[in-house]
Amino acid sequence: MPALSAFEHKLLKHVRQLGLLSPGDRVVVAVSGGADSVALLQVMSAWRDHLDLTLAVAHVDHGLRGKESLEDATFVERLAGQLGLPFFLKRLNLKSVLGKRKGESVQAVARERRYTQLQAVTREWGGTKVAVGHTQDDQAETVLLSMLRGAGLAGLSGMPSQREPCVIRPFLTVSRPEILSYLDEKRCEFRVDSSNDNPKYTRNRLRRELIPLLKTFNPNIVSVLSRQAVILREEHQYLDEAAKAALESVEVSRTKDRVVWSRSRLLTFPVSLQRRMILLMVGTLWVKPSPLGFETVETLLQHVVHGTSGSSGCFAGLEAVRQYDRVTFVKAGRNTRLQHGWSCVWPFPGSVRWPVTGQTIVGRITATKTIPSRRNDSVAYLDADRFSHELVVRSWKPGDYFFPYGMGGRRKKLQDFFSDAKIYQAERSAVPLVVAPEGILWVGGYRSDHRFRVTEETRRVAVVRIRAAGRKA
Repeated sequence: MPALSAFEHKLLKHVRQLGLLSPGDRVVVAVSGGADSVALLQVMSAWRDHLDLTLAVAHVDHGLRGKESLEDATFVERLAGQLGLPFFLKRLNLKSVLGKRKGESVQAVARERRYTQLQAVTREWGGTKVAVGHTQDDQAETVLLSMLRGAGLAGLSGMPSQREPCVIRPFLTVSRPEILSYLDEKRCEFRVDSSNDNPKYTRNRLRRELIPLLKTFNPNIVSVLSRQAVILREEHQYLDEAAKAALESVEVSRTKDRVVWSRSRLLTFPVSLQRRMILLMVGTLWVKPSPLGFETVETLLQHVVHGTSGSSGCFAGLEAVRQYDRVTFVKAGRNTRLQHGWSCVWPFPGSVRWPVTGQTIVGRITATKTIPSRRNDSVAYLDADRFSHELVVRSWKPGDYFFPYGMGGRRKKLQDFFSDAKIYQAERSAVPLVVAPEGILWVGGYRSDHRFRVTEETRRVAVVRIRAAGRKA
């Protein structure tokens, strides 16, 4: 059995402590050709006899760097051949994918597709694990990125050493200088990705600008951030377990798309656990991870849970209503509706989805007072300084009234307006009303309110429009 170097031995001890590998594992090693992944392949190759491992090499060509990408694939295939390992190449047409997913990060889409392909190779080859070469430096960058985005404990915990179902990261405790030293000692070549120098990617700027600056305050900042991630991950896991236990005590009933909680029991827990309980509960209603962010959860807590009885809201596809000591959560859909109709809190300006029809209502503020002369019922122009911006989008209620634009400021019951507009009773709840504390601003798609019209004195114009379902806001 070949002797291990000090570097290889140290990492083997770490991997055994964490239980990342078991004797007899069939491991797909993800190799881009860069220093980290080449070192990972060399180390795991040295471990083969010590752990009775069977290895294969997988390379994913994202199709973004032309000739350079092709040369990377050739380099990795040659390296796999030198080590006597099977080689799998997966090619992606990422430019085509990005064309259909506008607004998404290139790196995020590339990462998602890369893991999908690595899982496909694992299934195809009959593998048990996928090993990737993320290092301590990558961990520090991930923590900083999460910090800049305002993430909670989950984001600040960085990357775990093992990601379900079978992805492992043996190098998370290893710094990049250690890896380069190991490769130099082994006299191993590696490829350099030219896109790592591109400043348009935030991670590259962190690596080249922010981290060097932070090292002037603390030369060990990379290991400090990596250690912080471990501490926060353990605390995050503890709080999640506490939130799961708390969920059992507040849940009154549950069906596939509806959960009912006891409000009085919920309020006995700290707000930090209340937030986690909501996220965990939503995770049971969605197949994908919870779509709710911090601001949405906070608004739900303040507007519904801590609101008066009868308060309701629609938050990123989740409906919630408080009725006395019960808080009901429903996964929004065309055929679900809470007792008090639809009511969605709308942080204005911005956008909100109207779940009844799937349409999106978008609002912005502009200084331009020029209004098209041609009537367009899908757009409303309002004086932004005549109403408070704590808006709600809701269904109509008996007794609702407004002052339809074009009627000289005369008041009209909404029920009569619907009748005159020949809107059938069954369809009226699907009409979104944009409502401020001062009154109804707009009967969505039909008429704005005369009181909030644009005049010569108007300084700021609120432009509110309805986008068809499926169309990007």
